Amino acid sequence: MKKWLTVCATALAVSFSASVVSAATTVRVGSIQSEEFYMNSYIKKFEEIVRAKTGDAYQFKMYYNSTLGSESEMFEQMQAGMLDMMFGYSAILPNYVKETEIIGLPGLLSNFDEVHKVMNGPIGEDLAQKILDSTGVRVLWWVDQAHRNVFLKDKDVKTVADLKGIKLRSPNSPLYLKVLTTMGFNAAPMGFNEIYTAVQTHVVDGHEQEDPGMLAMKFYEVENRAVVTRHMYQSAVWEASEKFFQKLPEKDRAIFQEAAKEAGIWFRPMTGLDAELAARKVLEEKHGVKVVELDQGELNALFGPMVDEYAKERKIYDYVVKVRQELGK
Repeated sequence: MKKWLTVCATALAVSFSASVVSAATTVRVGSIQSEEFYMNSYIKKFEEIVRAKTGDAYQFKMYYNSTLGSESEMFEQMQAGMLDMMFGYSAILPNYVKETEIIGLPGLLSNFDEVHKVMNGPIGEDLAQKILDSTGVRVLWWVDQAHRNVFLKDKDVKTVADLKGIKLRSPNSPLYLKVLTTMGFNAAPMGFNEIYTAVQTHVVDGHEQEDPGMLAMKFYEVENRAVVTRHMYQSAVWEASEKFFQKLPEKDRAIFQEAAKEAGIWFRPMTGLDAELAARKVLEEKHGVKVVELDQGELNALFGPMVDEYAKERKIYDYVVKVRQELGK
């Protein structure tokens, strides 16, 4: 009898455990990056917090390497409610909300104190609301990312003038195209997942990215030059389909938002200038990438007139003024 009761209790425990697992909601998350990408630790921390606060009510199914399409395609899937969440980037957002171009305007957000004050403050909240109202995609957190530099294959650069005519991959973004052509590059828009092969086959001479990302994606296998330009800042964006978000219980919606912020603050030491310098050291010492630093003053002289002119042309100059007022610039 005791043996039978033990068997029944075990069966009930297994059954209960299985029901808990089966009851967990699967959250489908897209990313253009690889499984080894350094920023994935943000996603894992978010997942860890959500699962701890909800009693493992959610399981996150990751789709890396543009498995579900380009970033723009996945954004549209979120709009349609076909994809729940995405780890994306601010580069494509101006295609939907032009005011988000202020994030990448050269020199506007020049350090991480400024990034946090603007992107994780009232201006960032305002931009997130505009995105939500216009697209039905909710920004849960603007995630820190290092400033961007240039990486090339077999192209020796010593001065800003040497950039002229170099064919460089660009995101399909008016601002990126403007910034890169202002620097002298022949900018070639293409998907992130096309970069490696395009460089390898000489379709382009290189690409621009933050140093930790270049290291994580192993672009040093096809590129052997690093040109330090810090030409613009790009924010990573932790996003959710509003159709998915509104299906969550109210208390879980609050948990998702809290977890996004908590993971974002936790992640800050893993990106930014320190991460940029550490990654560059590995690229140089371990992978033989030749590093050249361009004159920042010379670059700033190029960007100075461009920023206000471009902002006025795009009718976002009022937001440039807001940022400068917020930062006391």
